Amino acid sequence: MNHEILRADVRLRRVSFAVLALATVVAFILMFAFQRWLVRTADMMPTTQLVAQLRLWIGGALVACGVCILLLAGYAARLARRILEQDRWPLEGARVLQDTPIRRHAEAARIARTMNIAAVLLMVLAAGLAVLSWHLFGTGA
Repeated sequence: MNHEILRADVRLRRVSFAVLALATVVAFILMFAFQRWLVRTADMMPTTQLVAQLRLWIGGALVACGVCILLLAGYAARLARRILEQDRWPLEGARVLQDTPIRRHAEAARIARTMNIAAVLLMVLAAGLAVLSWHLFGTGA
């Protein structure tokens, strides 16, 4: 049995941690700003107008999430195709966050199959978000 291992990239680990930490801080700032906006706006706006405004914001956020999920589904499908082409996982030239055993042949094909299933599920989720945002942008409850 072959025990090839792709060694972790320390620089990638540091950059990933920094990006995730920054994203967390930005998310907290945005949540705090939204909460302040909501409190101020709720006092100044009639309830029906506030609900209509929030429906637009939530619908817009759902559209943005749906686009991101579709991009992720496309990436998963492309990755599955490349795994099957190279017959290995992780792909040649990939950088990893932790030491990762290299899988070939049947194991790589199983990972590619899982990626394809994930891509289909993500497309279904994106379609569901599209329907929900359509409902929010429309006249639905």
